[in-house]
Amino acid sequence: MEAKLKLAELLCTRLCHDLTGPIGAIANGAEFLSEEGFDLQGQAVELINSSAAQAVSRLQFYRKAYGRINDDGEANLAEQKKITNDFFLGSKVTLDWPDTHTDASGVSVSYKMGRILLNMIIIASATLLRGGALAIRITSDNNIKEIRVTANGTTLKWDKEIEEVLAGHVELIALAPKTVQAYLTKSLAEELTVNLSWQLNDSSFELVARQRVQVELSEG
Repeated sequence: MEAKLKLAELLCTRLCHDLTGPIGAIANGAEFLSEEGFDLQGQAVELINSSAAQAVSRLQFYRKAYGRINDDGEANLAEQKKITNDFFLGSKVTLDWPDTHTDASGVSVSYKMGRILLNMIIIASATLLRGGALAIRITSDNNIKEIRVTANGTTLKWDKEIEEVLAGHVELIALAPKTVQAYLTKSLAEELTVNLSWQLNDSSFELVARQRVQVELSEG
């Protein structure tokens, strides 16, 4: 129970940190509007609106990535693509996620696997120090479902602390808000018997999740 509590506390700390920026900007905009003689009301309202939209998009994304809403069923990949697009609006990260990799008739993943995908996106995007593009590809072949998230940019940095956590070399007691999300990703992968691998070169970072699908044999 203590371990689960520590994990929840660290995730809450990280979530609050990521929401501080846009919510603080909303407060600043409201403070500007309350000042007597302030003549830039249009800019203040724009700041409030854009910051509120950013806060909402982050909450929606983290709700799907961190929250345990439903353990059963298939993930809505089209919805996940939308909340990911919203998550990166106004940032230097662009999304390359073709509709063919969201169409349930062609590719599908479980709800839990969908959570792994969103957490992989967080990890991969963190390597893009000066922005870049994230490519999402989801395939199924020979009873293997594969999620591939590739970050492409001019300046990439792979955090060795995150790598150690994903490799399973760090215990929960040694985690910090910076590394707890990687621990959650690793835990979700272990729960589904998903293999995580990664590779970094000069212009790209690739994070891959592979899951062997159980095939039910028909009788007769």
